[in-house]
Amino acid sequence: MDYQRIKHELENSPSLKLLRSRNAHLILSFLHRQFKTTQRVSITQSEIESKLGDYLEFIQEIDTDTYPRSPSEYLNEWCEGQLLRKTFENGSDDPVFTLTPATEKVIGWLEDLERREFVGTESRFLQIFSLLKDIRDNSTTDVETRIAQLERDRDRIQQEIDNIRQTGTVDCYNQTQFQEWFLLANEVARQLMADFSEVEQNFRTLTRAVQEAQLQLHTRKGSVIGRVLDVDQELKESDQGRSFYAFWNFLMSETMRQELKSLIQTVYNLEELRPLSQEYTLLRRIERSLIDSGEHIVQSNHRLAEKLRQMLDERNLIENRRVAELITEVQRIALQVTNQPPLDEDFLVLEGEPNVNLVMARPLHPLETSETPISTIDFNNLPEVSLDEEMADLYHQFYVDEAALAQRIAQVLERRVEVTLAELVQMYPVEQGLSEIVAYVAIATKSERHRIDHSIIEYILITGLEPDKRFHLTLPQVVFRR
Repeated sequence: MDYQRIKHELENSPSLKLLRSRNAHLILSFLHRQFKTTQRVSITQSEIESKLGDYLEFIQEIDTDTYPRSPSEYLNEWCEGQLLRKTFENGSDDPVFTLTPATEKVIGWLEDLERREFVGTESRFLQIFSLLKDIRDNSTTDVETRIAQLERDRDRIQQEIDNIRQTGTVDCYNQTQFQEWFLLANEVARQLMADFSEVEQNFRTLTRAVQEAQLQLHTRKGSVIGRVLDVDQELKESDQGRSFYAFWNFLMSETMRQELKSLIQTVYNLEELRPLSQEYTLLRRIERSLIDSGEHIVQSNHRLAEKLRQMLDERNLIENRRVAELITEVQRIALQVTNQPPLDEDFLVLEGEPNVNLVMARPLHPLETSETPISTIDFNNLPEVSLDEEMADLYHQFYVDEAALAQRIAQVLERRVEVTLAELVQMYPVEQGLSEIVAYVAIATKSERHRIDHSIIEYILITGLEPDKRFHLTLPQVVFRR
């Protein structure tokens, strides 16, 4: 950072303005209690005004400082100072408040100032070492080099297995190492939760860039339509989008979520961590907090994309209104000259000789002889089919009820945010073969909520109409959303 950048940040940064604010202790203590202590992403206006009113009364009892204004006035001031973001969600008339990246940074900085029991150097060094190793191993494109890396890992694991079998003992962490890695996991989780507001802000910045491109003068309507229709894909294909949606797909996997729950439960049941497990409870609620924060960002992206589409509709209305004004102006001028027609005999002159192109004046294509196609059908040696067999074929015809399939999807989405087709067929085994899978895909294509992700390939095993026949299906990931 250079001189000018530091000067600009000191003068304009909302985070630094918050720290210099006269009411910084009130703002930070209240927002930390409402958002961080309870691990909430958003709070409705009616609730936060009530909580702020109670908090102001509590502060005035223990402090001589007075806060004469109403809670709504303080909240509006904090929104104007870019400390809170006020939005409307899901068509509700009651707006919700969320923390801005500036406030998240200040709260995170204050949390880092708290004195910790000890600073874990071993865990951080091993984490850096592991990250560098992952970057190195996953950056090579040489087949032999990658094989050699995997063989070294295999030999190391095999050596550890042999040592355990020979000695009958397993090396595990000591008390200090358990606490060190546990505290590091809590710190990383806290930083991840704080970064979600920054992620949402990055998405808003990308969307604002698209809006600015649309508002440029002399922008053709076709290009504007293309930008609006591609905005969802553009957000997902950005660096921020790729990282976030990779995390979101991981989190939405039922298998991964169950494994995460099992890991958290196992860690909190360790005897060595009992002194810390009561104080550090963030990891215990991390799954629910991550889902709430991630879903808030996904819904925010959908609203941003919808806002861009509304901009396109407004632009169409403006263009239609302008065309109507021009037509009215032409009609007005025509009425003015109705009683005073032009005196000149030739009021419209075309330069040059007229160039007339009649359709019938065009020559026809020359006829070309072509060979007459001849098909040969041999009716000899046809297989004999009895009437009973034909009736049996008609009897086995069936109808796939899409309404019943949609009801299954709705029942699952009552408990979950989204579900993939592969997970759905595990809950409800396929009974009508490939036609049932086609019906599921048809349902996904008919609704804007659902999506088909061609970048992810899934493999599904289904049973055919005959129980002894099974099919392995390879298809893009189909995701049904609530």
